[in-house]
Amino acid sequence: RSGKQGMRRTIRRDTVESNEERPSKSGPKPPEVHLRRMRAEAALDKLAMEVDRHRHSGTDELLIVHGRGYGAEGGVAVIAPLVKEWIKDNPERIASWRPAPSDWGGEGAVVVRLKGMS
Repeated sequence: RSGKQGMRRTIRRDTVESNEERPSKSGPKPPEVHLRRMRAEAALDKLAMEVDRHRHSGTDELLIVHGRGYGAEGGVAVIAPLVKEWIKDNPERIASWRPAPSDWGGEGAVVVRLKGMS
């Protein structure tokens, strides 16, 4: 009996590992900035710092993971609207943005195209 249980666990683990290695349907994923579960001010500070760091290094796109807000007090998203407002308020840094594909985070993330340094 214990041999079968061990086998099941191994099969599950192998399945999880193979799912993680599966290539994305959306192409190569850009570098990520994670802001989930952060306080608003800290999230915006980190966002500005990471965007500037990636602009300086010549990165074209960035995946900003802000979460969906399900864990927020009252179930109302806080970080997502702040990120989108910050993007609109920083046209010198951000060329454009789009919702993230579902396999990159869907509603919980956005992909931004960064403006190069002048």
